Amino acid sequence: MKAIIVDDEVNARLALRGILEENYPHIDIVAESKDVPNAVKVIHQYKPDLVFLDIAMPGYSGLELLKFFDESQINFKIIFVTAFSEYAINAFELSAVGYILKPVRLEALEKALSKVEENNNDLEKLKTLQNNLESPLNKKVALNTGDGITFLLLQNILYLKADGSYTHFYTTDKHRITVAKKISDFERLEAMGNFMRIHRSHIVNLSRIQKILKQDGGTVIMENGDHLSISSEKKNSMLEKFQDNKL
Repeated sequence: MKAIIVDDEVNARLALRGILEENYPHIDIVAESKDVPNAVKVIHQYKPDLVFLDIAMPGYSGLELLKFFDESQINFKIIFVTAFSEYAINAFELSAVGYILKPVRLEALEKALSKVEENNNDLEKLKTLQNNLESPLNKKVALNTGDGITFLLLQNILYLKADGSYTHFYTTDKHRITVAKKISDFERLEAMGNFMRIHRSHIVNLSRIQKILKQDGGTVIMENGDHLSISSEKKNSMLEKFQDNKL
């Protein structure tokens, strides 16, 4: 497998090259680049299978790399290498895009490589990532379903329901989307949008709550009429959000 490393920091390139050469001899680092314009030339020259791509670089962001290619030319996979914040980590996870945090650790690299080997690059996933990082509106989550990937606007989610190792997404257009992940994997929605885990079985879009019933321990009625229980430890903090006009 041919790969290139794109990062403006020399030490970062050296560190990543070292860990790859030591642990993944089948990955051949054929070139390095310090910025996006040079990376475009190197990709055309070497036609790599994989690009390790930094995001925060002078001139052009790593997210802008694909702007220099026609869709038919994007036959390489991308793993982003970043020192971004927890907010950005949430954006990566929700977009289902491979990434590694700096400083690079072997277990994180292994996870990212497994992800790109299982899935081809999907331009929509990369566009979703860019949108989630740069735009305060219209954020999406990329959901791996049995027949493909569904891109769902956060604002169109009513609530999530746990079902063992699965999670069901209920949407404003009356659809139910099921993914093979535990509901705890989606708690990061709280950092990306107006969501809250109100019960071990439910994460709700607070903007889609129609009514809160205080009796019987606490229940929310969603826009579609569904009644969801509120756990006792979440009830007060949820009520405070509404009373303090934080929504």
